[in-house]
Amino acid sequence: MKSYKDIVKVQDRSLGDEWLGWDGNINNCTHSTNSGKRLYLGLLLLSLLATGIVFFVFWYLITPRLQQINRYAPLIMAGLLAIVLIILFIWYLLIVFSLIFEKNLLLKFGKKELNLTFTIPVVLKFAKKIGISRDRIGNSFVKITNSLIKSSAKKVSPDKLMILLPRCLKKDHIERIKNIAKSLNVPIFIVAGGSRARELIYKNRPKAIIGVACERDLLSGIQDVLDKIPVIGIPNVRPEGPCKNTIIDISEIENAIRLFLKTGN
Repeated sequence: MKSYKDIVKVQDRSLGDEWLGWDGNINNCTHSTNSGKRLYLGLLLLSLLATGIVFFVFWYLITPRLQQINRYAPLIMAGLLAIVLIILFIWYLLIVFSLIFEKNLLLKFGKKELNLTFTIPVVLKFAKKIGISRDRIGNSFVKITNSLIKSSAKKVSPDKLMILLPRCLKKDHIERIKNIAKSLNVPIFIVAGGSRARELIYKNRPKAIIGVACERDLLSGIQDVLDKIPVIGIPNVRPEGPCKNTIIDISEIENAIRLFLKTGN
């Protein structure tokens, strides 16, 4: 992966990590990526069903050999595969119920929660096969993780909350957000891409993060840190294409800050 210093220039902008290889066609990047939670959940369900089919085919193919070992071996294997599938579908239902009842019901193992991040590669591969963009998948994924974080967020002190903004955000947006963060003593950083953001997270060790970025950066960034740090992701809007004069609804930043600082409505 390229470092934040290795920025590629295309047209009148410098591209971040996730846009390397972009062909410069703005028309392909200005359409709305806004997607509901059902998109990711639907693809995840299809992926689980496909996993069930793969398990069945696998069991069917190895059954003759298992019978040679022990006549009960096929039943034991079928039982083990069924248990794995049942666990996966129960986990899926817990996500759905968490979103419906606005209460995080996901199981924790120690301090780690069995969240959605491990499903990203499978869902992205499935989406690519049926022509759904990575940006739309990322938008849907961020909406789900934001909802889960909001339903279980714990209060953090201002100095342990980190706000990460992309350098491509419009200057007036950056200044307004800086003023909000300064008034609350919340650290804020302007970053050139996902690699630089990871460096800052590792260095500062925040207990919660508010990140503004394109869906691609949010998807990879959340995948990296969500197991350890709660993240509220805010996708930017790109009226001029990627990595130039992006915008957001600043009230989303304010709401996310209130969520983690527990300062009320």
